[in-house]
Order: sequence, then structure tokens, then C-alpha cells
Amino acid sequence: MTGRRGRWIAAVIVMAGLGGFLAARLRASPPTATLPPAPAAAAATAAGPEFVNGSREIAAAALADSSGLPLHLALVGLARQWIGRPYVAFSLDRGPAERLRIDLTRFDCFLFVEQLLALVQSRATPQTAPAAGEGAAADEAALARFGEHVRRLRYADGRVDYCNRQHYFSLWAAAAERQGYLVNLTPFLPGARTWTRRLDFLSRHAGLYEPMRQPRLRACIAERERRLEVQLAYLPLQQLPQALGALRSGDIFGLVTRVPGLDVTHVGLIEVSDGRVNALHAAPGAGVIRSPDLVRYARGVEDVVGVMVLRPMPHHPAAKAPAPPPSATVPR
Repeated sequence: MTGRRGRWIAAVIVMAGLGGFLAARLRASPPTATLPPAPAAAAATAAGPEFVNGSREIAAAALADSSGLPLHLALVGLARQWIGRPYVAFSLDRGPAERLRIDLTRFDCFLFVEQLLALVQSRATPQTAPAAGEGAAADEAALARFGEHVRRLRYADGRVDYCNRQHYFSLWAAAAERQGYLVNLTPFLPGARTWTRRLDFLSRHAGLYEPMRQPRLRACIAERERRLEVQLAYLPLQQLPQALGALRSGDIFGLVTRVPGLDVTHVGLIEVSDGRVNALHAAPGAGVIRSPDLVRYARGVEDVVGVMVLRPMPHHPAAKAPAPPPSATVPR
């Protein structure tokens, strides 16, 4: 098959296959981001989120603005509102101790995606919708859920510590999938490959990271990365045009790299608009931007060999939240 008709038929086949896969996944185990009890160590490490630069008010407004929208549309809608906000690297590395820090005024690419996903997962559902007269309490509960989702996404086992932070995107994605926040579509896209990657960039470049000056953290990261390898599913760049029909607004992309010790150098959201597939992302030197044409954009990033694609999934929480143009983006 060649030309427009061939591409259209291929897209139909891909979408049908993904639809069947997702339906089977939903029947087998509903993708719920239910929050399990917090580990005792996590409770001792951080009492709650630290909202900075007015982010508490921004989060409350975003929850209200996106109320009632489907998950994927809420993600893209909020991302569009944040276009123009500045890019800032290493914003989590401030202060001697790791804190559950939330800043919705400036981002690196990873935080942009992570906090958006946590935010839209925190909106009221039929199980958490406020009763009459409970508006203020419901707002506080939603903000508490937001902080808890960030904690679960950002840290292995939810324990707030630099050594437990999900520094590598493929590990972050795998943990998020286990918890029901998303589904990794990459292995099911036509032409996808698997690549064994050694992840040790932090250990080999400790001087880039302020927390790595602490002997405890340097030793902890070195031990964790001593034999850290992943089987990384990715879609080669040359196969990406044929897979565009299977993508939708709100999907998360990661740019897979050949840089030694790394898996992914940049991440963002996919926006499908007027038949075009674009990227919404926080880029060094540019802030939050829209890059028209995901394929062209990805091909222009140095050392990129392909992409990962993740699809966020809605959840139905069974537990309340606890009381009181880019280049080499390195691990956070």
C-alpha cells in the first residue's frame, strides 16, 4: 500500500489493534490509580506537599477549570493554558533535604508532565464529589489528593527521598503503569523495538547534581545504578509517521536517546489539532511551548533514536488522600 490510502488503512489497523488491547487490559485489571497506604518511612519523611509561588491557588483554579472534561482533554487544555511559563532545571534540588515540592509556575519537561497528570487525576469523581455545603472541604480534599498523586508518581514506593526519586523516565513510566495511572502503548505500535539500556548517568555525572554532594545520597544512587538495566520499548523515528493515527491528544511522549547511561532526554504531551500531531512541552530556553509536527520536532533533537508513547487512564480512587527547543535533559 502506498500514498494517502495506504497510510489511512494502516492507521485504522493500528487503532483497531490498540482498541482491542486497551479493552482487554481494562477487562483484565481496571487501570485504577488507587492510593495504597503510605509507607511509614514516607510519613516520617514529609508531612505534606510544599506548594510554592502561589501553586496552591493555581492548582485549585486548574481543578475547577478542568472539571467535567475527559482526562485527555483536561490534560491538553491545562497544558495550553500554561504555554509561556518558564523552563527551570533542578528546581527540586533546593535545600538540604528532599521535600514534596510543587511549583506550577515554572517547570522542567519532566515536572510539566508529572504535575499535569497528578492534577487531572485529582479532580472530583462520583465517589469524591462534594455534598451540598461541602465546597471548601472538597477543594481541600482535591488539593490533598493532588499532593498524594505527585508523591506516588515522583518517588519509588511513595517515600520522599532523593535516592527514591524516579530519576529516569522509563522507570517513572513503569511505576506509573503498575499503579494504574497510564498504559505504555509503545510495544503495541507497528515497528516497535526493544533495547537493553544501562542506566547510570547520575553515578557517572554526579558533579551535575547538588544533592549528589552528600555522601549518603551519592553512595545510595551508586548502589542502585550498579546493575541497573531496562528493556526499553521504543518506536524508531522512521516508524513514527505510520503510527500517528494511533495517537491522541493527552498521550505522553518520551524521546529515547543513544546518550550513554540515559533512556529518555525529553518528554511532553501530544496534541492532535486540525489533523496535525504536535508536541506540548517545557523546553530549555523557551519555556512551555507548542512544537508543530511531532515527527519533525523529534527528528531535530540531537541523539534521539525513537519515541515512547504512554496513554494516561482515568481512575476511581477507593481511598481518601491522607490528612494533614529542547536538548539533553538529564535525569532530575
